Amino acid sequence: MGEVSYRLYNCGRCASLVLICRDCDRGQRYCSAQCGVLSRCEQTRRAQTRYQRTRTGAMRHAARQQTYRDRLTQKVTHQGSNPAVVARNVSATTLRQAPTHARAAIHHRLCHFCGASLPVWARVRDHWDWPLH
Repeated sequence: MGEVSYRLYNCGRCASLVLICRDCDRGQRYCSAQCGVLSRCEQTRRAQTRYQRTRTGAMRHAARQQTYRDRLTQKVTHQGSNPAVVARNVSATTLRQAPTHARAAIHHRLCHFCGASLPVWARVRDHWDWPLH
């Protein structure tokens, strides 16, 4: 049996502290899949904004908007909306909250991903050590 070790890092999106055992460690940057997906959406949005500021991006956007406005003039249906449908909004703070078990996992020295108990005497690896498989 090899040396018992784990990695301690901060989530790349919400900055929550994460413990991860050697078996689960695959170079993760985020505390959960949800943080990874939300981070990817934010990165994509920033890239789209940068592209819109270029001359090519602005010209393509203008052409796309003109096509959309041309399509609007061709619509002839006038149907009302269904009054029984209720719109619901999810607050941004709800999506940003870190998993509730994160603090308990740090306090009790549990792997954030598999829940395995990490011994108090285990060595904390830095990012230069992984992967050790």
